[in-house]
Order: sequence, then C-alpha cells, then structure tokens
Amino acid sequence: MIIALLLQAPVIEAKPFVPVEQARMLDEVIVTARRTETPVEEVPGSVEALDRATVNQPGLFRASDLAGLSASLTERSIFGSSAPQFFIRGIGSNDVNPSANPGVAVYLDQAFISSPLAQNVALFDLSGAEVLKGPQGTLFGRNATGGALIFKTNSPGAEPGLEFSAGAGTFGLQAYDVAVDTGRLGPFRARVAATYRKSDGYTSNTLTGGKENGVDTFAIRLRADSDSEGPWSASLLLDYANDRSGMTAHEGLGLFAPEGFATPPPAGPVLIPCAPKRTLAGECLNLLGYKYSADPFAEGYDRISREDLDTGGAVLTLTRSGDIDATSITSFRYADRDVREDTDASPLDLVALDFNNESRAFTQEFLLSGRQDRFDWRAGLFGLSENLSTTNRFSTLGALRKAGVGFIDDPSLFVFGPFRLAQSYKLDTRSVAVFAETDFQASDRLFLTAGARATQERTSFRTLTRFEEVTANPVLSPERRGRQTNDAISWRLAARYQVSERRVAYVSVNRGFKSGSFNGGALFPTDTIGPVAPEFVTAWEAGSTWGITERLSVNAAAFYYDYSNLQDYTLRSTPPPARQVLDSADAEMRGLDLTLRTLLARDLKLRVGASWLEATYTDFVDANGVNRSGNRLTASPEFSAVANLSWQGSLGDDWTLGADLGANYRSEIFFDNTNDPLLQSDGRTLVNAAVTLGHVRTGVSATLAVRNLTDEVVVSDALPITNYGFIQRTLEPPRAVFFTVRSAIR
Repeated sequence: MIIALLLQAPVIEAKPFVPVEQARMLDEVIVTARRTETPVEEVPGSVEALDRATVNQPGLFRASDLAGLSASLTERSIFGSSAPQFFIRGIGSNDVNPSANPGVAVYLDQAFISSPLAQNVALFDLSGAEVLKGPQGTLFGRNATGGALIFKTNSPGAEPGLEFSAGAGTFGLQAYDVAVDTGRLGPFRARVAATYRKSDGYTSNTLTGGKENGVDTFAIRLRADSDSEGPWSASLLLDYANDRSGMTAHEGLGLFAPEGFATPPPAGPVLIPCAPKRTLAGECLNLLGYKYSADPFAEGYDRISREDLDTGGAVLTLTRSGDIDATSITSFRYADRDVREDTDASPLDLVALDFNNESRAFTQEFLLSGRQDRFDWRAGLFGLSENLSTTNRFSTLGALRKAGVGFIDDPSLFVFGPFRLAQSYKLDTRSVAVFAETDFQASDRLFLTAGARATQERTSFRTLTRFEEVTANPVLSPERRGRQTNDAISWRLAARYQVSERRVAYVSVNRGFKSGSFNGGALFPTDTIGPVAPEFVTAWEAGSTWGITERLSVNAAAFYYDYSNLQDYTLRSTPPPARQVLDSADAEMRGLDLTLRTLLARDLKLRVGASWLEATYTDFVDANGVNRSGNRLTASPEFSAVANLSWQGSLGDDWTLGADLGANYRSEIFFDNTNDPLLQSDGRTLVNAAVTLGHVRTGVSATLAVRNLTDEVVVSDALPITNYGFIQRTLEPPRAVFFTVRSAIR
C-alpha cells in the first residue's frame, strides 16, 4: 500500500473539553444495518459501528484501512488504489481479477458498489462506517455472503461553514482537505468536500535512484439534500476520484538455489528449488539468476510501476414519509483503471504485466417500510446492470529476447522462451432481486424476525487470447463464450430477547448466496473459463449486547458457518505458466467476536475488539488433484484484536489536549490454499499514536501523529510466480510521521 493510505489529515473540528456531568455515559450507537436508523441493541446480529472520529482519525485514507479498526475484517490486495479484497470472518474473494464476485458488499450511503475496481472508497468527510458481519441474505445487495461495509457521508449543515486542514510528513507527503457547507439555498442545502494527497513514496529504486509507491490523488464529493418539512425529501451525491499514484512496489523472493546456476550444462542450467527457510532468508535466485535485495524497501526496478484509476458516480435518493415510507435509490458508477506493473520486481526484464479495465454499473432499488400493530416490516426490489471490459498484456523473458533468444510458438515450452500475448474479455451481469423482512413483537420482551430474498442473476462472458508476436498462428486461445443463470432464495430467521433494561440476547440463522462466476484469468486453451457454481453459506449465530453500566458496554457473539461451493482462486505452477484457476470447495467456520467500550475515567475512553476464528476447507481437491481439506482458508487469522485508548483534557479555559494510542494485532494468515509458508504473513502488532492540541475559541488544532510506531515489516499479499522462479509480495508501509493543522469556521 502506498503512503497515502497511512497519512490522512482528517477534517475534524476542534471541540471544547466535555464537562464531567456530560462524560459519565457512553454515546448511544445508531446503525443502518436494517436499512433504517436503529439502535444497535435492536439488531439481531453482529454490527460494528465506527463513528466519525474513528473513521476520520489520522492514518486512514481508503476503505482498505478499515481492516485496522475491526478485528473481524481482513483485507489483502496485490494492487494499491483499486480492487481491495475484503474478508469478514474469513469470507470474501481471493480472486485478483476484476471479474471477481466480492463476497463483501460495499455501500456508499445507501448505494451498492458492485465492481471491485471502485470499492476502495476514499475515507474523507465521512460521518461514520459500519461493518455488518455474516451473510446478509435479505436486505443488502448482490453477493453479500461475508457481510457488508457501509460508508456514510456527512450531510450538509444548515448554516454556512468551512473546514480546512493542511499537513506534511515523511516521504515528502503533502495533504490537504477542505469541506464547505453552503447553508440553505432555497429548498436545498449542499456540502462540497475535497481531498488531495501527494508524496514521493517509501521504496527506493536502486536502479534509477528514485522512489516508488508515490501518491498523487484527488477526490471530491458534492452532496445536496432537500430542506423541506413535507413528506417528500431528496438527496443527490456526486463524487469523482482521480488517482495517478505509483502502483504498490513489489518485493521478490527467489525460489532457485544458487548452486543450480554454477555450472550449467550445454542445454541450460539445472534449476534446483530452494528450501523455504533459504528462500525467506533471501539466499535464492529467480529464473534468470537474480538475487533480490535484503532490504524490503529497496530494489532495482526496470519498469516504473503505476496505477491510474478514475472512479466516480451519482446517487439520487428520493424518500416519501408516511404510514408507509417509500425510498427510491438510483445509482450509476464507473471505474477506469490502467496498470503498468514490474511483476518480477527486479532490474531484469523477466515478467511485465499491463492491465486496462473499464466498468460501468447501474443500480436501482425501491424500498418500502412500515409498522402495523406488532409488525415492523421492510420490502423492496433491487436491480443491477454492469458491463466490464478488460485487456491484459503479458510479456515474459524480455531479457532473453534482448540477448537474441527468439519466440517459441509452443505453449508447453513457454517458460523457456520469451513471449508476448494480449488477453481481452467482457463480462456482462444482470441481477434482479425481490426481498422482504418483518419483525414481530411476540411479547414485551421477545421479538421475532423472518426475511427472504429471491435473486436471479444472468452473466455472459467471452474471452480471447492472441500472441503479440510474428507467428503463423497469432490466436493462442480462440474466442470462448459462456453464459449462466443463477436463481436462489436466501433467508434469515432470528429471535431477540430483552433480558433486562440494558441487556439483549439474540439467536439467528442466515442463508447467504453469491452467484456463480467466470474465470477472468483463463489465458490459455487448457484453462477452463467456468462457470463456477454459486456459493451458499448457512450461518448460525448467538450473541448479546450488554450495557453493564452506563460506562461499560460489551457486545459478544458466537457463530458457526457451513460454506458450500466456495469460489477459490489460485495461481498454478503447472504449464502453461502462471495458470489461473477458479475451483469450488466446501469449508466451515466457527468463532467468537467481542467488542468492549468503556469510560475508564471522565476523560479516558477505551475501545477493544477481539476475534477468534477457525476456518478450514472440509472438502477440497484442487485442479492439480491435491487434497487441500483441513487447510486454513486464505486471509483468515486465528486470532485478531484491535484496541484504542483516547484521552482528552483541558489546559485552562482556551486549550484542549488530546492523545490517542491504538494497536492492531493479527495472527498469521495465508494467501493461498496450499498454506505454503512462503505465501503467508506472520503474526504482527501495529501501533499508532497521535497527540492533538486545540484552541477552543478559534477552532484551530494541531496534530502530531505516527503510524507503525515500531516500524514493523509486514507482508500484505503474495502471489506465486513459480514458473519464473519468484514469489511476488507486497508490504505494508514502514513507520511514518506527519504534522497537521486544522481549522473550522462556523
């Protein structure tokens, strides 16, 4: 990830010290997990609410950063700006292609973001976020087998106002944020917010003397809300983001022993695989005999990796309040991505990839809700139309080409000869759903919930791969087409019991569905394009929300998931090289979640989240015929925990002083179903800290913050490019320090 992910200068208005009388109770938590604002105690399921101060804290810039705030949420991505891969309780998608079906639904306000290209929402000027855990089988959008992430923008203020911040930090960071409230403009009020980040990057290119992982990004949002007292209301959200950052620079691990290159026979070197410990020690070589740098943040790159990303869209929400509330949500979103990658992460031209993707998506949702006697109900219709176009270009062994080795038109020998090819594919998706859910008050203390969602999804896929070489047969893989229609019923049953005034217990069972998928990485004629069967998850859960005192609240849940037809993506080492495969597997999960909020003192708050997860394949024989049953699922740590300690005090009548200390622990995770030790990230603890001095009367504050205080080196993703003798890894940023000044004028 690039440094802008860690160096956020949020717009937060400096606020006066809260008197003792007002600081003796925890704030009430309101969530939208039921498609309407509801106290978290009334939700029969696991929801983690992150307030404005939390999502706007120093160091958060993209949606992928939320993984540092929730113990149940994991994120991995071989890219940087785009295509985050979210996992909640071990369920998500490990497919790196934009044709992937994300298992976690992402929402901006009430609008569903379908394409993974556009899901790394910029975290600026937000009023909060929610992590919905477990299958969302009724009320939320397509493919929400793992859960949902909901990002909520700030609503326009009733009076004119200005918020501004400017910051600077390590690696040449410059950061600016601004938000303007227009106040009332006739029947509307509007808010415009923008953010800009620029930095040099934190990885040194020893070949050019420059820096990699630099950031250059700009984003803007306009939100206009109606300001009338009638039954009708409207809200319009327009947003655009322009990202011209360098792609996350990779680190390489060589896989061949040095002695294999010492005395090559006439036919070529005898390649001897390295042992895992030697590989991790950095003693091994890639296919062309290159030994990677021992410094994880310094390497010689012969290509300047970049990731140009443009995303944007519009959301129009119309609401009519009455005995039956009606809402229409119309959304259009687009994403254009152009990636240039130095895949082998070395000064040798071994493997280079270029990706060009375009996504256009339109969604329409109608919601109705009401209350009759003892029934609270919600119902609706959902429709999605998405078109994805992709062109991928692959170039291998360019160094041999420059040395005079010619193209070999034999797929079985690709690893021994240079080749260039281009793959293009299109994926069209049409999805419609009808859903309903109702709560029945069976008694003063007992509430029963039942809901269902009927979905029909149709997808069509076509792909073609051609050599970009002078050859008698330029078509490597002729055009192949596939179509599928998935019909499914997902559902939810739950019971909530008011044990006491401050304690609620619930049990639930959910059936989640994710539609079938096609293999966007099917480059070669031997690669199957699919379709892969749809996923189903049956999730059993029991939990409790307990306000032990006015100063201490605990949420706890235990769960068991039965997971069938998991869509598992892997890179295979069998010829042809870098073969991409989508398999179906069965798995099961069991675990515990705990969230604790407490006021340790009148001005000292503590928030702790912890998770235990056992997630394993129960029936899985992969495409190579290897039985992976019993292996751990990708991106699923056994233990994880987050903690944040915040303090705010006063310095006389005019000044406030605040301090925040946060820690994020995660045990080891694997990036591949093989559970190979070379494709894992060790357990780690990341520590962040910040100190803020604020002036009450002027609304000016200054923050000094540090991310990754102990300077941990953490692997964030890994892909095995074993045919070419290396593993491609990305790393989380090293320690970074920055200083920010903020001002708010009302």
